[in-house]
Amino acid sequence: MSRAACAVLVLVFAVAAAPARVKRADDADLKELLANLKKPDPDDRRKAAQAISELCKDGDGDFTGAIPALIDALKDKDAIVRGEVADALGFIGPDAKVAVPAVRGLLKDAIPEVRAKAAFALGGFGEDAKPAVPDLIGLFKDKDERVRASAAAGVGEIGPAAKAAVPGLVGLLKDSDPEVRLNAAASLGVFGADAKTADKFLITLLKDRDEGVRGQASETLGKIGADPKLAVPALTAALADKHPGVRGDVAHALAKFKDAAKHAVPALTKMLKDADHGVRVHAAEAIHDISGDTKLVLPVLIEGLKHEDPFVRGDAAHTLGEIGPPAKAAAPALKAMLKDENAGIRVHAAEALVKVDKGAVKDAIPVLIEGLKSDDKTLRSEAAEALGEIGPDAREATAAITSLTKDKNKDVRKAATEAVRKLQGK
Repeated sequence: MSRAACAVLVLVFAVAAAPARVKRADDADLKELLANLKKPDPDDRRKAAQAISELCKDGDGDFTGAIPALIDALKDKDAIVRGEVADALGFIGPDAKVAVPAVRGLLKDAIPEVRAKAAFALGGFGEDAKPAVPDLIGLFKDKDERVRASAAAGVGEIGPAAKAAVPGLVGLLKDSDPEVRLNAAASLGVFGADAKTADKFLITLLKDRDEGVRGQASETLGKIGADPKLAVPALTAALADKHPGVRGDVAHALAKFKDAAKHAVPALTKMLKDADHGVRVHAAEAIHDISGDTKLVLPVLIEGLKHEDPFVRGDAAHTLGEIGPPAKAAAPALKAMLKDENAGIRVHAAEALVKVDKGAVKDAIPVLIEGLKSDDKTLRSEAAEALGEIGPDAREATAAITSLTKDKNKDVRKAATEAVRKLQGK
């Protein structure tokens, strides 16, 4: 389950302080926490609910056995407990689909924070939460902006099964709260062509006072297949945005239009000298995607591999990998990155290296095997996926990847299982 399908409003409940020591989520015993959910002291129940939510968010473990107790806890008299438990069930995701009716019931809770938590949690169940879509649409008119923002995010995470929400999301693009506008724009991107009618409204948001909204509006225009005659000129003008993050998002969006954005190439070419290196990398990526011009963008991307910001280095490596063999001139720089101080960058570099130079597989495999041992679950998954893409030539990693099929994190287990299959040539 991915809880990152769209931008979301982070909701936080304040928990009363208490002298008792609270176990950290990473060493808490789930059975003890479930027992604490039944204690008479509401503070004990709040702490237990929060710890369980953290555990479920991390995804490290099997929580299916806890689902009945969590559903029962949704009836707790304490609002914080109800909200945190709804969060936990949403993070468990489709495995907890039996909880959808109970979580849906919280959409009518008297406490705004609980309604908001429930709305976002329903998104975690994916298409299994389709019956709740009409209720979520109804929350688009809630008086509380947190509820509206979470409802907008929730329908986006449910995905295509919630396409009935498109007209309501378009309406939320005019909401007074920037977080609501941001989430509405993000969710519209999930519906692709079904949200194509939103293009004119999204174009107006390219001049929104909030930079996050401007950036998200541009990204969504690229995802819904907006009319290029309207979108490309508007996005090209938005390349002059004062915020570098927005300029990068706009360049990325223009790349989605491919040949239909060829008139934007001159403006993007000027951006290869932008003051912000991240913007230069995004511009290079866009130019390549639109025109296929590798020669023009390679110097910028290779320069990006040496940038002090790891995000810039990672983006540059990723783009070079997407270009593939035509970017073979970047192989020496990518090999140098295999010794980067950042473990994530080393894995990104190894993944890109094998895509631009098939002969460098032997250099990349040890770095990817090292990535399998990372404490970062996302990095373990990425390393496993990269080794799987190499296929039988990475058989030496079979033992290390096989061990991850029993990883405590379900996403890592899934990635490892698929990688083992590919290593076996299946």
